[in-house]
Amino acid sequence: MKKKILIVDDEEIIRLSLGEGLNDLGYKSEIASNGKEAIEIVKDSKPHVIFLDMRLSGENGLDILSEIKKLDNDVEVVIMTAYGDTESAVKAIKLGAYDYINKPFDLLEIDMLIKRIIKNLELQKKVFLLEKEKQPSLEFITGEHPLMKDVFKKIEILAQNDEVTVLIRGETGTGKEFVASAIHNNSIRKDSTMLKINCSSIPPQLLESELFGYEKNAFTGANEKKKGLMEIADGGTVFLDEIGDMPIELQPKLLRFIEERKFKRVGGLQDIDVDIRIIAATNKDLEEAIKNKEFREDLYYRLNVVPVILPPLRERGNDILLLANKFLIDYNHKFNKKIEGFTENSEKALLEYEWQGNVRELKNVIERVVLLSDGKKISVEDLLLKKNDSDNVENHFLKTENKIFDDGFSLEKEVERMERYYIKQALKLCDNNYSKTAEMLGISRFAFKRRIDKYF
Repeated sequence: MKKKILIVDDEEIIRLSLGEGLNDLGYKSEIASNGKEAIEIVKDSKPHVIFLDMRLSGENGLDILSEIKKLDNDVEVVIMTAYGDTESAVKAIKLGAYDYINKPFDLLEIDMLIKRIIKNLELQKKVFLLEKEKQPSLEFITGEHPLMKDVFKKIEILAQNDEVTVLIRGETGTGKEFVASAIHNNSIRKDSTMLKINCSSIPPQLLESELFGYEKNAFTGANEKKKGLMEIADGGTVFLDEIGDMPIELQPKLLRFIEERKFKRVGGLQDIDVDIRIIAATNKDLEEAIKNKEFREDLYYRLNVVPVILPPLRERGNDILLLANKFLIDYNHKFNKKIEGFTENSEKALLEYEWQGNVRELKNVIERVVLLSDGKKISVEDLLLKKNDSDNVENHFLKTENKIFDDGFSLEKEVERMERYYIKQALKLCDNNYSKTAEMLGISRFAFKRRIDKYF
């Protein structure tokens, strides 16, 4: 994507010569001769960098700088002047200018300055994303099964066509997020942001403002303007996980965004253009959701341009053993163990197990087994869940069927008992790390936090 550069100067020859020079260098330049024109361009086209003259006809560049920063505090502004003035330079920096340069200047110097600014902007984005969430590795999509080879072929094709919208479908734990990462990391957008948004983990009433941002005073508590995640990811990829859980009332706005790559902040009137590749994923039956009026048919067809179907682990044959051995190597290293492999019977058990939680479940099982095992090889017994004499759900269900449904039986209480048990066991294995525990349990962090609040 070409970076947009705005040049604000009342001298026509400077506007035109600098604009043409920047276009030749591969940028997309826009020009303005006064503050009013500059403000309108900032509203409409969202430039990445602005070169602003200190003295415009009848206007002070510092006043225009202040107005620009009120509109978009993230845009970088470079003040230009033919009159070197230390005091003005200090004022400009305090008002948020990135730099202060003297006229005349060399085009190569301007190019180097823009590259430095863009690099700094990308670094800020990456820091923001690292704080929100680490990017996943590609371990979940290792495999040699023909169904997986078809997935790998689609990843390769889609990575080379970065404008195509993608829908990834598969059961929970099959690796949908990892496929999305593989597509992004092998595309021309790989050096830009990939932002993951879990549509089921954000409360419905907050999802719109989280995605698209909001203007000051758009609602109670909106004390200042906030950019949404779509705006932050400009130039990169947005991964909409659990798209089937998106509230029906928000779906028309997402549909418009996918069609036009434009949106309005909550409470805003101005369209904001962004260059984003959309990848969505779901484990839900969207066709059934459409029948039940829970998902828009037009949005479904917009998303389903190129579907990628991830097979469940139980259908991938020897990939189960391939993945199990990979995880064994990883966790041997992590826990400083020297387990050599699996017994013949344990390999048979791995192949015959249903793996309802798919690759994620297999990964968690191998992690637990390696952590707790002291043998040279992993046995069938090692793969079984360890029993706990206190508060043991399994022992609770060893009763005869008639005794289970005695007086006072409550299905709701039995479900709560089971949830408490598995949450406690998962917390122990994950050293009370909430994010890791939620992943082990196969639920979102938001859903896990609700259960913690309910039971503990």
